[in-house]
Amino acid sequence: MNNGPIICAAAKYAYNKESNGVSYEYETIYKSLRSVYPDTIFIDVYQPSGVKKLTNYISSLPDNPRPKVLYIPFLGVISPTAFRNIKKNADVGIFYLDDTWRQDLVATYQTYCDWFTTSDPRFRWRYQNHISKKVRFFPFGYNAEKTILAKRPFSERDIDISFVGARNDYRHFVIDQINKAGIDVACYGNGWPNGPLNPNKFLDIIGRSKISLNLSNSVQWDLRHLIKRPLSIARNLKSGKLFEQFKARHIEIAALGACQISFYNIGLEYIFEIGKDILLYPSIDEIPYIIRSLDDEEAERIAKNGVEAVTKYSYQNQFKILFD
Repeated sequence: MNNGPIICAAAKYAYNKESNGVSYEYETIYKSLRSVYPDTIFIDVYQPSGVKKLTNYISSLPDNPRPKVLYIPFLGVISPTAFRNIKKNADVGIFYLDDTWRQDLVATYQTYCDWFTTSDPRFRWRYQNHISKKVRFFPFGYNAEKTILAKRPFSERDIDISFVGARNDYRHFVIDQINKAGIDVACYGNGWPNGPLNPNKFLDIIGRSKISLNLSNSVQWDLRHLIKRPLSIARNLKSGKLFEQFKARHIEIAALGACQISFYNIGLEYIFEIGKDILLYPSIDEIPYIIRSLDDEEAERIAKNGVEAVTKYSYQNQFKILFD
């Protein structure tokens, strides 16, 4: 198929701050896309004059084959006027990393795009009528080329239990409860003593882990936690994260061959066979029990099943379906 040129429009640096390092959008999504379509270019539309650079570049391209723009927003930096100009010369797809929590952005941009992605396995109830024709199910993914290099044989993994994700008061409370049960967890991310990980180091840590925890980042009302951290009550009331969301981490941990112990969210069973490919904790108090009940043989078996469950969800595979 004769594809037109693809332009990936996103922030090169995490949250548009160079001090945060290279963004997930650039390091993982763009590089995965480029590995399938080598002529793909990246334009940082969050830099000064970045949107103008994008519109000028598209205007300079021939009409046939028609160019394609993959816009990955964390803030809506492209205005409706700019979108209308882009649409004159290119097809526009919007890649959402968190559409379930960013419905305001989806509503703003739905008129101006040809299609957009959702990571919600049960998205059909959310997007109905005319908008349903534009939605594409794309449950995050992983860079297959880098993942295979980072994934160690299970017997060579030197981290028994890991958690990778930003620290917050509730997650700290959960890890503390696990520690009190005599189980150590190696924690990485903003706010933890080990600090944040760049994308490549993230792959390394999970690729060396036998078990990796996937802890909720949504509003939690555990009274024990709230008594210790009463300010969390105010944060909960202000937060828009009222329900559990399918996360990129679900796919990434599985792809990297670690045995995943996770919270539940609606639709998880569309991706995994629960109990075979992934383990779920009914409550945080049961996490130590689940960990202790696992021997290396069972953990390895679950990890291998998880790898198989997400093979088709590599970014490379999904982009071929999306653009071909």
